[in-house]
Amino acid sequence: MTSGGQALSAALEKINRKWLVGIVVGVALALLVQKLMNPAIAVHEGMTAPDFALESTDGKIFTLTKLRGIPVIVTFWGTECADCLSEIPGKSAFARAHPEVQMLGIAVDSGDLDTLDAARHELGITYPVLESNAEVESKYGLQDLPVTLLIDDQGVIQKLQEGMISKQRLAVWTR
Repeated sequence: MTSGGQALSAALEKINRKWLVGIVVGVALALLVQKLMNPAIAVHEGMTAPDFALESTDGKIFTLTKLRGIPVIVTFWGTECADCLSEIPGKSAFARAHPEVQMLGIAVDSGDLDTLDAARHELGITYPVLESNAEVESKYGLQDLPVTLLIDDQGVIQKLQEGMISKQRLAVWTR
């Protein structure tokens, strides 16, 4: 290649890098704006948790209003969610160690109650597993799993964690 050709090639490479950086920055900004304009979850700390009536794998109906008077940890999870499955042992240990807190696992897109009961036994889940529905998922604005909430004895969301949570963090939440 001639020196003129090399100069042209070097100039095009610089332009391409600038364009590439510009495109990457533009896409990142667009995703950030979308995230801010459309939050992944419809609930927030300080608001009354939307009520629900969901059936557990043992046939009981759980509603938040009937659980008033005690703190409740609600964890939205799925059987196909690797992060959800990896945090189950810690949540089960927390539930065993803290019987004063009602833990509820609400399974999203994970099959019917029989399927969930088998999963509960296979995974060693020590707290009630409930089958979710579209209404609950809409009220809570769920898009990603897992999501864990601490709801106080008056039904108000005190803590909210999108993504994985440890049993140590749950213990800090409930002190």
